[in-house]
Amino acid sequence: MVLHQKALAAAALSMLLFWACSHESIVAGRPASLLPEGYTERYHAGMRYGLFVPPAYDSSRSYPLITVLHGSNDTVSWDLSWYHAPVQTRDPCFVLTPKSLVANNGWGNSWWLQHSPDMRKTLEVIARLCVEYNLDTTRLYLQGTSMGGYGVFGVLAKEPGRFAGALAICGGGNSATAEAIKQTPLWIFHGAEDPIVPAQLSRDMYQAILRAGGRHVRYTEYPGVGHAAWTPAWQEPTLPWWLLAQRKGVSHGQPDSVRNLRAEATPQAHVQLRWDPPADPAKPDNQVWYYRIYRDFNLLAEPDMTHTTYLDTTAQKSAVYRYNLSAVNFFFEQSLRNTPVEVKVPN
Repeated sequence: MVLHQKALAAAALSMLLFWACSHESIVAGRPASLLPEGYTERYHAGMRYGLFVPPAYDSSRSYPLITVLHGSNDTVSWDLSWYHAPVQTRDPCFVLTPKSLVANNGWGNSWWLQHSPDMRKTLEVIARLCVEYNLDTTRLYLQGTSMGGYGVFGVLAKEPGRFAGALAICGGGNSATAEAIKQTPLWIFHGAEDPIVPAQLSRDMYQAILRAGGRHVRYTEYPGVGHAAWTPAWQEPTLPWWLLAQRKGVSHGQPDSVRNLRAEATPQAHVQLRWDPPADPAKPDNQVWYYRIYRDFNLLAEPDMTHTTYLDTTAQKSAVYRYNLSAVNFFFEQSLRNTPVEVKVPN
């Protein structure tokens, strides 16, 4: 009981600092005086919320829904990138943006046993929208920043398996809830130098999920970045496609292996790697999320799917190295590594 109270106190202390980070959003955007077609604002039980409906909404087809939990005091109606191409042209989706006037614990957290009032209202709105519109209940997604990141961990702990996928940015959670949280595919982001919410909170949650046997979790930490981890997070080219690829009740297998790995030393004593992605990109399991590059069987780097080259600038002169790669798809499945390629760096 004493340890639990200490954990609660630590969480409360972290969240009391949230007042310093108003107007935060992980997506590129601007405070919008004129929001795009399809965006309206409504109220539910006194809580204001924004709702984006794809302008070409067709009730004969189903759509995913992304719920975005904002940070402390950030009740601005932002013109989110979710509302525009390429997302809306490639995979049209609804976007729910509830607004909490509670500065520190508006969305609750994973130390609390019950949902916060505004989170409870948000879940009620989601349920109502699923009746009002043809929403795909196997494609309900959750995204949260700072206070919203705490909220993401809190919801996943209390609603295991309800959401198809989630993003938690510069938030924190109770590692003791990892058993429940591991049931939802999750990508966690944090800035290494965050002075508001310590990165250790995200690191601990990530490790706790792994210890609980969770396989569908990834942690990305940005060196030299403070609290504003949402800025580099939204620059991740795979972020929207990873989230929208998640579907409940669908199993996946390994992607095919990376092809034609080549390695050559450069005049600067670096090693240049080149490869071809798995064959048959139309195969769902070949949707590459990122590559894992190994040097002498140790993990060296994880470039995203937009790269098919990598320059190893840490190579040493006169050394002999063996490189091989694997591909990781959007569903956390890793391909077999290809045959190692050996290269000698000249003196």
